[in-house]
Amino acid sequence: MIKPVFYITILLFTFLNRLQAQQNLVYNGDFEEYDSCPTNPSFPGDLQVEHCTGWTAPRKLGTSDYFNVCNNPINGGLAGVPNNIVSYQYPRSGDGYCGFFAWSLNPDGTSYREYLQTNISGKLEAGKMYHLSFYVSYDGFNYSLKQIGALLSGNSYSEISSQAIIVTPQIVNQNNHLTDSLNWMKIEGKFIASGSEQFLTFGYFEDTLGAVDTLNTFNSNFLLYQSYYYIDDVELTKIEEDLPNIITPNNDGINDIYTTEFWVEKFSVLNRWGNLVSVTNNSQPYWDGRDFRGNEMVDGMYFYVIEIGEFKRTGFIQLIR
Repeated sequence: MIKPVFYITILLFTFLNRLQAQQNLVYNGDFEEYDSCPTNPSFPGDLQVEHCTGWTAPRKLGTSDYFNVCNNPINGGLAGVPNNIVSYQYPRSGDGYCGFFAWSLNPDGTSYREYLQTNISGKLEAGKMYHLSFYVSYDGFNYSLKQIGALLSGNSYSEISSQAIIVTPQIVNQNNHLTDSLNWMKIEGKFIASGSEQFLTFGYFEDTLGAVDTLNTFNSNFLLYQSYYYIDDVELTKIEEDLPNIITPNNDGINDIYTTEFWVEKFSVLNRWGNLVSVTNNSQPYWDGRDFRGNEMVDGMYFYVIEIGEFKRTGFIQLIR
């Protein structure tokens, strides 16, 4: 009679550990909770998005929106679900979602941006790997984009403006233009935390007014240069994953280059004497087994240094040809 209880205890303990490891570190990531129902789209001085618990617009003149079924036509419908002032879309889950103008050009040629921001629940562990995912849906009008992204930062970027936030986000869409207005498109990626992350911001972080990755989906010289997206189901979880430690650059299509799926500020490769062999900045870690001049390096042990802010992570790479 004791053994079944013992086994159940082990199973329960294992389940709780797994549940804890997969806990979403974004509070209200599905945009379901609110302090009061949104009554209309956001305007400067009336950021309706802040009725969605835990969420705000860091650019206070860039007025991100909150939509919920509680504002369906009986209450006006401008901030309702699925029908609202922007377009028509059902949530990916639940009753609510948010939306923002990821990119827009004003009539005077200046750039207008909207962002969505929240505080991360708890403190991320330096050197640990995390997975972030979220879903977007295109409003189906004007211009679509490619590089919608997510930025994890130590500061909030709060400012009374509608200017672009020009930084390199850790997570950015790696696929084609985000043009689907019927379904929800998943954007996801992995990153190593520096331990200083406190805020999570979504939007478009490119610095060009013309946005080189725009696609005119209206198929005409339409006058309004703008791109609007809904967002739903944000999830940030800690994961356990070892980094690769071998490279075999023999052109067989297997381990020919050293790379990972996450963004870093700087990735350096050194030989066993400590001499610098390769450096990659502001991108995914990358090494093809060559030095700065393009010469093939000999077989052996090499060392890498990953830098993210003040955090550094080191390890080894075994090169075998």
